[in-house]
Amino acid sequence: MIIHQSSTKILNYPPVHRDLKRIEQITALGVTFNNLSCGPHVNLITAKTAASLYALKILRCHGLDGQALWDVTQATLVAQLPVPSGADS
Repeated sequence: MIIHQSSTKILNYPPVHRDLKRIEQITALGVTFNNLSCGPHVNLITAKTAASLYALKILRCHGLDGQALWDVTQATLVAQLPVPSGADS
């Protein structure tokens, strides 16, 4: 696997082997990298969070409220958010 950062320089890549495929994106330890950037990972977290918020809005419109709505929020939305390093649970 070759990971490189895009630049204006012309890079000489090693010859392509028939059985190897060059990738543009990789997920390691749950974090998605693209050209050594975490942008795709942030976009994925944002999309998941938006979908969860929409689902919570629909549940609220259908009558779920109070502790039940909070429990669903904890189980779906808050569980997806990364915990900052050094934070105690």
